[in-house]
Amino acid sequence: MATGVVAALFGLQSLAASAPVRSDVLMLLTPEGLLAGVGDGFRRGYELAMADARACGVEPPTLQLGWVPPEQDPRAALTARPLPGLLIAPPAVSLVSYGLLAQELGLTVLLPLQRGSSLSGLPSLTGADRLWPVLPARSLEADRLAKGLIEDRRSRVLVIHDGSSEQIALADRFVASLSGDGGRVVGYQEGSQEIADPDARTITRLVDDVDFFRPQALVVLTTPSSPLAMAVREARWPADLTLVWPFPAREPLANAQLGVDPLSRGPGWSRFAETFQRHYNYAPSLVEATGYDTGQLAAVAARRPGDTKPWDMAWLDPKAQPRELCAALKTRRQGGRTALKGAASQLDLGEGSPPSAQLQLTPLPAAGNDPRS
Repeated sequence: MATGVVAALFGLQSLAASAPVRSDVLMLLTPEGLLAGVGDGFRRGYELAMADARACGVEPPTLQLGWVPPEQDPRAALTARPLPGLLIAPPAVSLVSYGLLAQELGLTVLLPLQRGSSLSGLPSLTGADRLWPVLPARSLEADRLAKGLIEDRRSRVLVIHDGSSEQIALADRFVASLSGDGGRVVGYQEGSQEIADPDARTITRLVDDVDFFRPQALVVLTTPSSPLAMAVREARWPADLTLVWPFPAREPLANAQLGVDPLSRGPGWSRFAETFQRHYNYAPSLVEATGYDTGQLAAVAARRPGDTKPWDMAWLDPKAQPRELCAALKTRRQGGRTALKGAASQLDLGEGSPPSAQLQLTPLPAAGNDPRS
């Protein structure tokens, strides 16, 4: 297994360094993504979209692979090759670098696995009109949790986070979303509270705050295995308090819980998941679904042989009725605008604007009576 990964790395490095033949699409990956298997899953989803395009009677765009370390300027992967029509960026890139690159070279760039807080500043960047996120921003999770609490009539909440930049951004979005829908954030300070070091004294003070302010829910914005998440799980809370997480609630506790599944879905999810399972013999994740959506976009964006016009996304109409790939390809060939049925999102993306998606909440009832009740 390790030998195969090393061989893949050297093969991609060599390809990125030489690549004398122009390809329609250049897919860049990071070494970390290859080692974690992200690249494999993403490419399987992409290849399934290419197979679907062939079944529609269309020859899909040619593809080459390259890899760049996360800290490397993407220009290094493009200097020794003819420019592709479409560039697929690796995960978690510097949007500033890719925006400048897209503007300078006139490239259309897809950002398949970019989800973090960097997307919030995307519209103001140079070259943003050439950058196209394929996945919903993580802020959508905050919106979904806020809406779920409002629907459950648990709109009086206390919000804490672990101090990381991602969770701070998620907390700010959650507070704005909840307040905009008529909810109320309580606590000894306005907005959310940071708990970077959840020692016993800090958690005791948090329990006292909950006793004093009597929120209906405690929103804990952190990762599943963080010290903050573990400390909150081990603390004793009033029986009527709901614990809210930005990830699926799986472990039963003495209190009711509400989480959100990060596996975003679009109208094409069911068909994609069934086809992928049959083809590869395992259930797809968000990575595979995003690879498929990226492949759909590449297939429809592809220029016909001999067409020297730059690739663009002007054909995409985010407000149109989503269509299956074959119908979208036909509309594109006829010169019309269209939309696609996304697997991982609604694919209603725009210039510098991520798409929306369906997110499922994961409510979990209390496992038993709290001794304090």
